[in-house]
Amino acid sequence: MNYVLSWNDEYLDMQIICGPMDEAAARQAMKKEVMRKLVELNLAEDTKVAEKMYLVAESTSVEGETNDLHVNSNGASIIYGTGYEERYQIVDYE
Repeated sequence: MNYVLSWNDEYLDMQIICGPMDEAAARQAMKKEVMRKLVELNLAEDTKVAEKMYLVAESTSVEGETNDLHVNSNGASIIYGTGYEERYQIVDYE
């Protein structure tokens, strides 16, 4: 079963966002949480803009990624403020 974890550099905080769930559900949950956080951090105006940012970051290579958001198959990273980072990772744990 998969869990989505979050680590925040600013608050030195790690938490389980959700789980247990299958891999597809974990990817959707991570996407939803990243989009929510983009809006919360004022990096996106609303969820529509956040979703566009997510889809662009998900489909680009390292050369094309944005400064604010990086997405890969098992995780995501949001850079904000003065170098703080919010990281998300899907982990498989039985």
